[in-house]
Amino acid sequence: MVSARVEEKDQEGFEAAYRQVTAVVHGTPGHLRDELLRDADEPGRYILLAEWESEEAFRAWEDAPSHREMAAPMFPFWSGGGIERRIYEVRTRLGGVDTPK
Repeated sequence: MVSARVEEKDQEGFEAAYRQVTAVVHGTPGHLRDELLRDADEPGRYILLAEWESEEAFRAWEDAPSHREMAAPMFPFWSGGGIERRIYEVRTRLGGVDTPK
């Protein structure tokens, strides 16, 4: 999960860069899905959620030389600070297609 603040003038570009990066990352071994959330009360605050099969799969991608090239469109938006990155483990999933019967 990455939490980011994006200035209003940069939001359209940020969202376009996010779509560009996720299109390239799609199909990477271990990558399951991405979501971009924007705060309804504070539109300059975003949450980027990426789900991977395992932390090991994520770290293998993150450590790969191709990672910087894939993620490059997002770099201009990270330079202003206001970025927080955390790794969480899914402990329980309710609803949807992944719920055991």
